[in-house]
Amino acid sequence: MNRICRAALAAACALVLGACATAKFNATWVNPEAQTLSFKAGDKVLALVAIKNDGMRRMAEDSLARAISARGLQGVPSYTVIPTELTKDKAHAAAEKVGAAGAVVMRVLAKDKVSVSQMSQSGSYTASWNSTSGWSTPYNPSDMRSDTVLVVETLVYDMGQEKLVWAGQSQTTNPSKVDGLITELADQTALQLRQQGLVKER
Repeated sequence: MNRICRAALAAACALVLGACATAKFNATWVNPEAQTLSFKAGDKVLALVAIKNDGMRRMAEDSLARAISARGLQGVPSYTVIPTELTKDKAHAAAEKVGAAGAVVMRVLAKDKVSVSQMSQSGSYTASWNSTSGWSTPYNPSDMRSDTVLVVETLVYDMGQEKLVWAGQSQTTNPSKVDGLITELADQTALQLRQQGLVKER
């Protein structure tokens, strides 16, 4: 019974961990010439997500705009002013057109499948070096799982300073929902901006 309980618990843990998608910035850059962001409450900030699929882009930009607005600014999805063919020049022109104080840009740099091995629950193991039970447990292909790893670049532009202020690359494993991933990246970006002194503390 104990072995069954341990196996069930391990399987549950593997399921929970596999379902989690945690966005982490593994690299960030701060413009050495940049000052603190000039954004103030109520300012418009353009939300851009560079995805070729129009439906996915609209969903992602709506999520990013909501995350920006939740911080006292006014998030503006770029698709409302740039319906198709999103480019850097069009984004700059759109920011000026709507009177945006800045822009937050996200784009996917890579999407990879990674195979991960898991400890088998089918074999029996002992702590004794002399035991042959561990050596006799064969490799089981079902003990492998495939994870999806998404690398996203996030850029923060300040129109008042006319420059890119901050950039970061994040890595997320097994993202399940676009809006959840965007919200998490927005939270992590806001945290990084505070930690690196680019946002004035209120």
